Amino acid sequence: MHAFESLDVFGGAASLDFANTVDGRGTEQPVDYLPTYAELAAWSAYIGLIDTADAERLDRHDAPATLRTALSLREAVFQVFRAIGQGRPAPDAALDEVRQRYAESTAAARLAPDGAGAFTWQFEGDDPDRAWWPIAVDAVRLLTGGPLDRIKVCAAEAGCVGLFLDTSKNRSRRWCTMDGCGVEAKVKRQATRRRGGR
Repeated sequence: MHAFESLDVFGGAASLDFANTVDGRGTEQPVDYLPTYAELAAWSAYIGLIDTADAERLDRHDAPATLRTALSLREAVFQVFRAIGQGRPAPDAALDEVRQRYAESTAAARLAPDGAGAFTWQFEGDDPDRAWWPIAVDAVRLLTGGPLDRIKVCAAEAGCVGLFLDTSKNRSRRWCTMDGCGVEAKVKRQATRRRGGR
């Protein structure tokens, strides 16, 4: 079992889930769930961006440069969508990083029918970068097609900075997960009420 399998997948988009592979960003000791290229390839298969057989083939690569590129993309995605979720302008340098990685990804892809009457980028071969190419495509798809007004940052006060798409009807979702940060916030509120009532 990979460590990232203990993470909740709550982003609603592959690029947001990728940004969320650093847990506890607002704490003194954030946890990086993708410390090696092998973990990156396995995570891409776990999320469904590549199939398991591809991940096993890619895992044979010792690809520190690819890992550095992927993690740089992850930070750029995080910075861009956190800014959007907080109603701030996205940083130019982070946007440029996403754009550059998207250009590299689509240059290596082919357009093919998706079976639903449209076309999609498809990736083949054993290039180690294949583990992150679909993430760059997903990030640009979200940036250009939205819904950007539904991107949110977890409201937890305990250091979670999780990104997610709020798909609730009334756009009232505040936490990355109700079972995690949502429960913690409710427990804190109840404790504060009890102290105030004494």
